[in-house]
Amino acid sequence: MNSKRLTEEELIEKQEKVKAWLHILDKIYWVKMTVFSRAINIHNQNLHNFRKGKRGLTEENTVLLEKVIVRKYGRLLMLEDSDDESISK
Repeated sequence: MNSKRLTEEELIEKQEKVKAWLHILDKIYWVKMTVFSRAINIHNQNLHNFRKGKRGLTEENTVLLEKVIVRKYGRLLMLEDSDDESISK
């Protein structure tokens, strides 16, 4: 994969961002976690535990999950961010 490894802080930050995205996609848009677990080839329960904060993902799976989310649902997440900004103004 990448020769550049993430630092511990970068990995934690990336994991928190991915967890927030998973929460938005699940609770607002009703996207099921099986879509993502199949895309990155991990067990659905492991992804569920990651989202709940009971378990971590490897750096490789975190980066892969971030890419899958951005490719499939990036526009929805951008809309969600712009809605949050308009509400806070």
